[in-house]
Amino acid sequence: MKTKLNLLIPTLSLLFFGAYSVHATLPVVSNISATQRDSAKLVDITYDVADADGDLLKIRIELSDNAGAQYSIPAFSLTGDIGDDVTPGTGKAIVWDAGVDWDGEYSDEMRVKVIAVDARGFPGLEWGNEVPAGGFLMGQDGGVEGTGPSRHVNIPWSYWLSKYEITVEQYCEFLNTALVAGEVYRSGTTYVIASDGAFIGVPVGGASLLRIGDSYDIAWNVNNFEVVLGQEDRPVGVNWYGAIAFAQHYGYDLPTRAEWEKAARGPDHDDQDEHQLYPWGDTITTGHGNFNNSGDPYDSPNDAKTPVGYYDGNQTPLGPDTANAHGLYDLIGNAGEWTRTIDTAVESYSQEEDLGAWHNSLTSSSYRHYKINGVSAYYDHSPNKIYYWNASNPGYYSKRRGFRVIRRSLP
Repeated sequence: MKTKLNLLIPTLSLLFFGAYSVHATLPVVSNISATQRDSAKLVDITYDVADADGDLLKIRIELSDNAGAQYSIPAFSLTGDIGDDVTPGTGKAIVWDAGVDWDGEYSDEMRVKVIAVDARGFPGLEWGNEVPAGGFLMGQDGGVEGTGPSRHVNIPWSYWLSKYEITVEQYCEFLNTALVAGEVYRSGTTYVIASDGAFIGVPVGGASLLRIGDSYDIAWNVNNFEVVLGQEDRPVGVNWYGAIAFAQHYGYDLPTRAEWEKAARGPDHDDQDEHQLYPWGDTITTGHGNFNNSGDPYDSPNDAKTPVGYYDGNQTPLGPDTANAHGLYDLIGNAGEWTRTIDTAVESYSQEEDLGAWHNSLTSSSYRHYKINGVSAYYDHSPNKIYYWNASNPGYYSKRRGFRVIRRSLP
């Protein structure tokens, strides 16, 4: 717009826009155009969006005044086919009240992204190999002479865990989509809060999901969330509420403790006299994972997380490809991982895994199991063994506590 928006515009100004979709194939956004109305500070944005499954879509936009170098123009005053539950189709329309959000400003290098996601999962999320249904020995401290509490647990369905821990970039995309959908809101520039009733298990009354700001993983920039520079491919740090919110938004779940442990042990080391201390064996070196003083290039500051999947055989110090038998990375070290399961003694765990069991309740406010990590000044590699768990208040936030998600083939 070459004329300031605080003036009446006598002629239409055509804005140059580009299409954008966060899904590689579905949904697909096309035919974006926009015009500023005569004698008004309103901008009409139209677009087409297709989805092969006909899913209701979540739509949001981002605006740039410097040819797409940055998308930071405030855009809050939006009506029309924006937000949650937008049906696919042609001739979709959004009205932006630029006079409210951007009065007195102008640019002849305007760009917009129209971003569409559906309810069928996070676009491009990578998965490990299928974990088959069956029983395994949960607990115990590893090796053929392993000791400690244990329990045979049968999981009567196959399932997949995300190959990597959810990254900061992925979580930031979720926040921006959930913000437009009304599922989350900000408390200043410090916290992200879940809207009442948006997610099962997240209490009403303003439950925080994570902290934001320049010293954390994600910050607020004018009108959207953005990744703190250099943290894009690191595992995100959230509390349990933040983890379950992401999972439910995309139709996933958090793994139970039993599901996580069976997957981490692998098919050849999950039963009596088969356990290993770690996903790859019974010894660990600085080349196996990210823990305090592990010597990797990200070791300073001492709570620094490595990129997900960093330990693929090309890490520093040189080490093996640490993907386990199910193709999963960062099961040991880096970020801790929340599970769905309430703090439960191994001996009390149901011998038949059941998502409806008391220890897997989504609505309990009890402490939740998480897989401890070694990324801090307080932990070396010693607590990174598969059997080592801790529990914490679901509202407790730590930059070093993240998650991965699960999808199940339920009978």
